[in-house]
Parts: sequence; C-alpha cells; structure tokens
Amino acid sequence: MKKIPILYILVLLCSISCEKEVSELPEVQADAFIKFLGNYMADEARDVVTLEDGGYAICGTITIPDTGSRMFLIITDEYGNPMPGFPTYYTVDDRESGGTALVSKKGGSGGFLLCGWVERPKPSGTGMQMDMLIVKTSSTGVEHWTKVYGSGEDEKILHGTLGLSSGFMLAGYQEVNGEQDIMIMGLEEDGDSIELEFLFNKPVGSADAYASHIINAGDTYLAVCTYDKVVGEGTDILVLNFDDELAPNDEVIRGNADEIGKCIVHDTLDRYIVLGSQVKQQTGQSEILVYSIEKNGYVIDPPKLIETISEIGASLEPEELIRTGEGKYAIVGTRRVLDQDNQEDGDEDIFVQFLVEELEDERILYGNLGNQRGTGIDLATDGGLVICGSNGDEQGGNSMITLIKTDEAGRF
Repeated sequence: MKKIPILYILVLLCSISCEKEVSELPEVQADAFIKFLGNYMADEARDVVTLEDGGYAICGTITIPDTGSRMFLIITDEYGNPMPGFPTYYTVDDRESGGTALVSKKGGSGGFLLCGWVERPKPSGTGMQMDMLIVKTSSTGVEHWTKVYGSGEDEKILHGTLGLSSGFMLAGYQEVNGEQDIMIMGLEEDGDSIELEFLFNKPVGSADAYASHIINAGDTYLAVCTYDKVVGEGTDILVLNFDDELAPNDEVIRGNADEIGKCIVHDTLDRYIVLGSQVKQQTGQSEILVYSIEKNGYVIDPPKLIETISEIGASLEPEELIRTGEGKYAIVGTRRVLDQDNQEDGDEDIFVQFLVEELEDERILYGNLGNQRGTGIDLATDGGLVICGSNGDEQGGNSMITLIKTDEAGRF
C-alpha cells in the first residue's frame, strides 16, 4: 500500500479563486497532476466525467463568499486547468444549492444534466425543505432549462443515467412522513417528468431506503439501493431491474452486518459488478464488498460475493468503481484511520483499490495532512484514472475541490 502525499496549504488556499490551480507554476502541463479548485470554504466535487476532447467535467457544491453554497460545473482541459468562464453556478431564487450527480451526452458535446438539491421554504411556512434541482446545459455550461421537483419533505437525486431511448433516468430518495423511500424518476429531454410511478416503495416492514446508483443496461436499468432490514437491525443492499414502465424485479443482497449499496458497473455479457460496503456492528469498522450478478432480461440471478477488503486500524468507505482498459477494477473512496478504541482520529485519505481477476490487489493512498475524501472516478482518454473529491482541514470545516489524474496504475 503506497501513500502519495497531497500538498496541504493552510493560509494560501483562502485567497485562491476557483479559476486558479494551487500551483506556483500554473504554466506547467503534465499528464498526471493534483489540482485544488475552489474557495477553501466547504467545497467538494461529487462527480467527474471524461470528455471526448480529453478534458474533464466536474460537478458538486461550492461556497461563494458572502453568497452561500451553489451547484457548480467546471470544465477543464486535459491538464485539469479550468476553461475560460468556469466554474458556472446554478440555483433558483438565489437560494442555497448543491450538486450530487452529472450526466454527459455524447462525451460532453451534447451537453450535461446536473442533478442536486436546493433549499426552499416549506409550504407550511415553518422551516426549510430540500428539493431536487435539475439543470440541463450546453457543452459550454450555458443553461438550457432548470427544473425543481419536490413536495413538503426532502428529496434528493444521488445519481443519473441516459434513458433507454431518450431522456434520463434518475435515482435517489424522497421522504414520506419522515422516512426515506427509494425514488426512481424518469425525465424527458425538455425536463418534464415522465409519466410513471414516482416512487418504488421499499420492502414491507423496512424503514429508510434510498437508491444510490443507476445504469442503463441496454434493455433495462439496474439500480443499487440500501434499505433498513425487514427483520432485525441494520441495512441490506437491494438491486432493482426495470424498464421505462418502472415495474421492477429485485434481488436483495443480505449479510450479517450493515450492508450499504454504492455502485454497479457492466462487466462482460450479462454479468455486472456491484460495489458496496459493510459496517461491523461490534467495531464500527467499514469494509469494501464486491459482488457479481448475472442478469437475464428482467431476472437477476442470486449474487455472488467475490471479495471483501478490509484494513486493520482503518475504515474503508468506497464510493465508485470502474473497469480499466486492462480489465482490472479500480475502486475510489475514503480511508479513515481508527484509534485503539475504533474511533476515527481525524485522518482521512483518498484511496484507489485495485482488483485483478476479482482478487484484492494494490491499494494506493493520496494524502498527507488533513482530510482527503474520494467521491468519483473515471477513465481518462489515455487509459489513466481521473479522480475527484475534496481536500480539507483536520477539523472538517474548510475544504477545496480535488482533481487527480494518474496513469493506469494510479501513479504519477
């Protein structure tokens, strides 16, 4: 396990704008890099995609001094330098907002769909609620339309994908009577909601549930969810398989701990890889779980656990995985160091965990001081990895956007 340091700058970062990298030599162009973007307040990237021209698009939440938080889009060149005019910010009625997911069309040349949240007063006039904020932009970030969906409780989109024939399919949750329900939402190209059942109700007898990741599987969609167990304490992973009619078949991935669904990717033919984690109730330590499933039309065969990855004295919290050009898998997430009482000691690093032939391989850490959190990963046009996340102080109050580009082995 190799640790690659991230430069951590305390005072200087406070004066650096979003359009400047944290570097004394911004003219230096490199195929591998670490860039810090933002205002060093409470900024974080949630999603990153590689564009057809070799650049990158990043979305998340950024804090504008004396204004508040905003959903943002940053488009960079292949060296991670923001293009002129970026970042761009999106909200409605000048309210607090943030980004959670990014869908690109035609490698970015067809524009972007940004998904996130916006705070608005509740209809009752007492308190605030979090509604879904959806923005469609051009390839240069010009806003085509903005839609807000919500009810009297909180809703949030966590991931999205292109539709089977057109439009988009989104996944997240909606609160109903104070509890979260899995939400699957279809969206037309013009932003109108597709006329289908708005919610997929969680299993009978369970409490909170949400959908964290969704992919277009060619003939159906596959969504990975987490829900409270029907019997006993804790959570299980749920995989939904459905089409535009939203009549899902499902498969529950059960375990003996708190299992959390994170991500799903296509492997080969009808085989898919599901990324999750489990939290041991005795220690609170988080481990990586990797499952394989076979899909036959609307039928999902029982899942197979192919790897459990843990580390003594640390929690590994995965977020996303991709299949590399060499057929390996790369998992990005956050490693949190635990003390002798299995409590977090404040040290967090971004990690990339490789799997080779479905077996645990090398794990690389990116970090030095403070808190580094990994949230998204994609393949670069040269076969390397591009990673997004945040770089913050040890107290967790201030952070900047992190963009990392490595070779295919995760190195500089």
